[in-house]
Amino acid sequence: MRQQIFGWSCRIKLDSFLSSPYDRPTSQYWAQSSPVESVVDGHYRAWRYSVAVGSASQVSLTIFDSLDHYRLNTGPTDEFGDATETAPAIRNIGWTLGNACPYRCTHCYSMSARIPGRDMNIAMIDRIVNQLALNGIETVNLGGNEPLFTNGPNPKNTLLPYVIESLSSAGIEVGLTTSGISLIHLYHDHRRSFDLLNDVDVSFDSPFEAEHNANRGARLYHQAVEALEICQLKEKPRSCIMAGMNWNFTPEHLRALLTLAKAHGANVRINPVKPVEAKHMSIALPPEMYYAGFSLLMQHCVPVDLGEPPIAAVTNFAGARRCPCGRTSFRIHSMTPDGGVYVSPCVYLHDYKASLNLLECDLIDIIHSPQFRVFRQRNANPHMVDGCDDCQLLNQCGGGCAARSYLHNLHEHQSRSMRARDPYCPVRVATDHVFPQHPEIDDSQKLVHMDYLCTWIGRPI
Repeated sequence: MRQQIFGWSCRIKLDSFLSSPYDRPTSQYWAQSSPVESVVDGHYRAWRYSVAVGSASQVSLTIFDSLDHYRLNTGPTDEFGDATETAPAIRNIGWTLGNACPYRCTHCYSMSARIPGRDMNIAMIDRIVNQLALNGIETVNLGGNEPLFTNGPNPKNTLLPYVIESLSSAGIEVGLTTSGISLIHLYHDHRRSFDLLNDVDVSFDSPFEAEHNANRGARLYHQAVEALEICQLKEKPRSCIMAGMNWNFTPEHLRALLTLAKAHGANVRINPVKPVEAKHMSIALPPEMYYAGFSLLMQHCVPVDLGEPPIAAVTNFAGARRCPCGRTSFRIHSMTPDGGVYVSPCVYLHDYKASLNLLECDLIDIIHSPQFRVFRQRNANPHMVDGCDDCQLLNQCGGGCAARSYLHNLHEHQSRSMRARDPYCPVRVATDHVFPQHPEIDDSQKLVHMDYLCTWIGRPI
């Protein structure tokens, strides 16, 4: 008798070694019984696999490799056939500047896309900034890794100030997402670059110091608070950003986060964690907690951005435009080991990096690539998302967040599909939590995360 077990960690023994850190495994794999981490060519991989357990002492594995995206053309792009697409109007984008980061956040969405390789140089930055300007990009958020570390872990080698000043000179507003250290470094050592920042997002995994530090693998809480204080002193627009997880999205945590933000005149921004790697499924928000948490937040905040599609749906938000990825936003990823810079419609979906290298190809061709087109087809044809046809909330929700839908479907059903439905589908979940109806957005500030990502931003009241 055979049984399927999902998500078990084990040491992988290769029949033949891989020729590069991101080669696709093609040989037979076998598992030892001891639950330890898997290592290939010195690189840790977050494997997603099923283990067929039988009477044999060694068992066969089917593996979903979180580094597959380095081979490009990983996610399907033909599921909507010749269906129409929403017209691209890319305005707000993100840029992961480097591969180095001294911290080890348990929920990190970019670690599997940051294999150490070549460093950036001035010519590369100039090329990318020029392409952004030619295509009318209005805002850029610098995040991903800790953005100070553009060229390795030594801050003396950073090109962050040059990136900020180059973008600003091109008429592009710049935002920064940081654990604190990048903002503090700019403030003390590169004041001109600090002054050019449009707004700053400071990461808080928990409003409670010990939890925050434990999740980040470093004592960073005081740096985060200091960064908020600097922004408050200099009247720089600021937000406390938290990745919502099943341990930090409780009423106690959210009330403490609201108190922290309000004390520093900051917004609260929430990104419900996306399971970029299979291990993230263990910290993902249960649907009930998702709605309970956002209901509480909506009671205590004026909405600034309702980019979370299910929340836009349950509030009957008139300005809902569904998932923005590939339509108004995209992500530039850090440099690959072979020196390429690739772009995906969504920061979380590395499987959808377009196969064109931004250092060699025009951005306009990337925007019109199959990887971008399928996102816009999903946006224009939400009735084609599985289970969404004839839904009364379709116009606002649009099948939900494309990344969350794709990744949950991948890890729960071992299938890659852009037609998967959001696991937080408000009809399927049938939440009874109270939400304000027809909310109006506070647009008194222009923030770089508005209409970028499926995110939620509120101003505590």
